[in-house]
Amino acid sequence: MKHARVATMLLLAAPAAALAHHSGLYDEQNVVAIEGTIAAVHWINPHVHIAVAATAADGTPRTWDVEATSINALERWGVKREWFTVGSRVSIKGAPSRFNSNAIAGVMVDFADGRQVVLWPTIAERLGLAQTGGLLPPRAASPPADSQAARGIFKVWTPRGRLTAFASLPLTERARAAKDAYVAMKDDPALRCIPAGMPVMLDTPYPVEFVDRGEQIIMRLEEWDGTRTIYMKPDAVTAARERSPLGTSFGRWEGKTLAIFTTYIDYPYSDDLGTPQSKDVTVLERYTPSDDGTRLEMEVTVTDPATYTMPLVRRGWMSFEPDEAIKPYRCELIAPPPADATQ
Repeated sequence: MKHARVATMLLLAAPAAALAHHSGLYDEQNVVAIEGTIAAVHWINPHVHIAVAATAADGTPRTWDVEATSINALERWGVKREWFTVGSRVSIKGAPSRFNSNAIAGVMVDFADGRQVVLWPTIAERLGLAQTGGLLPPRAASPPADSQAARGIFKVWTPRGRLTAFASLPLTERARAAKDAYVAMKDDPALRCIPAGMPVMLDTPYPVEFVDRGEQIIMRLEEWDGTRTIYMKPDAVTAARERSPLGTSFGRWEGKTLAIFTTYIDYPYSDDLGTPQSKDVTVLERYTPSDDGTRLEMEVTVTDPATYTMPLVRRGWMSFEPDEAIKPYRCELIAPPPADATQ
């Protein structure tokens, strides 16, 4: 079926390091395969869940909780909800949970009619099961019309070069101890539909839009339906600068570069892997569009002496893809199956 091939991505890739979000929940050093019938489908953000009824080796019934990526990512790959009908026979490969012997991160699903679909593109690539190029499908960035190029930063951008990741961070001893005590299943705010704060929210695979409001710039992030206000005239800010997960952001133009300084941040983590941060953290962002308006370079500097022994500088870039738009995210929770002691 032609539409199924859109979501197949069968090119094999070399295994990559399993260092990314959810590596605390799933063992990406191993691949397991399950077979059974679909018992239920929860088509929700931030992650789709599929219940698969199977039979254990001893003949007893067993229900698997298969976690896939978000609705937003799957729909962009052309994956449709109606493909996953209750009662359909499936075979699924994925990474086993570190906390629940009946749960996996579902990566590839094979249907009885021969269709093969990727359920989680980034993990599929890290495991060497498919070559995807990232969470969202790669698209050629066509040159924008002159009017779009003239808009500079004020349009929708798709992250293509994620912020730099480091094999090791310059952590203080206290921060290292706090990170070692982090347990993803218990501590990860995303598992409770709590939106990420600054600066974690900036490391997103989903589209971002900058909107010009004169004395303010609005930054819209698809992930978590996030909205930030950047004040371009700080002396005009009359609201109390109370601490919050997003902090208070002040911007200025440095030529064509938008520089944003954020303080008053009250969010417990500096990333999505449990690195702590203090209330003294500050974040400096710089966004620079290319002359032709097709690429946006970003640089994020995090300064937090309680966490890092030196300022942490990360760089990435986003692409202007004319047909892209911000989609609703709307995080929903489902009651997960009880965790067991298989850690």
